[in-house]
Amino acid sequence: MSTLPQRIALGSFWLSHASFWFTLLLGMYLGNTPVCIPYISGCTSITATGIPDPQAYFFRGGLISACALFIFWWYCMKSWLIQLAPEKPILTVRWMVAIGIFSSVCLIVATAVLRPEKGELPWKVHTIGAVLFFVVSLLVQTRVTLYLRQLAKKGIDIGTSLPFKTKLILAQWGFLLVMIALQLMDTSDDPKNVVEWWMALLIGLFYLSSAQDWRHFKLTDRE
Repeated sequence: MSTLPQRIALGSFWLSHASFWFTLLLGMYLGNTPVCIPYISGCTSITATGIPDPQAYFFRGGLISACALFIFWWYCMKSWLIQLAPEKPILTVRWMVAIGIFSSVCLIVATAVLRPEKGELPWKVHTIGAVLFFVVSLLVQTRVTLYLRQLAKKGIDIGTSLPFKTKLILAQWGFLLVMIALQLMDTSDDPKNVVEWWMALLIGLFYLSSAQDWRHFKLTDRE
């Protein structure tokens, strides 16, 4: 039977990406979204799939709920790291978790302002929130991965996902550099959309990867 932290890791990925994929398919069915594979063609952005009515309601409800799971995931990560190395100073861990929660709150704000009335959208608020989510998530996930690597070198059992987490982080940095290059070259939106879809997928997979490490991890009464 899976533990609560493990279920949170699974739910963090599946709820967020089920929201993306459902609204994408619903938009295709209703004719609001081009029929395509956005991971390849970049025919639409994640944001665009969540604006038209009725997709907007599913998108906002699903993604904001997923962000709540992200916050709980970071809480689980804090507790797990403290249990792994209780003799170490935990200030670094707490800062990592606080920043991770901040990234989730940024996405909540970016998502909450999306409404079917596209002309009235506060685009600056949405853009800033979304960009902060992607960049801050990458930075803090990188820091967590490096911290886990330090623990592994000291012989502490950190589970089996570290190699996969490392690949996810490297891929994210690669996509971020591509996005910066695309912005500097002022290219069309399609390549940028491709990067956005892949970045979201990689961030989600990072959350999902902890499920295999947390098979026997349980929150204690102290938590």
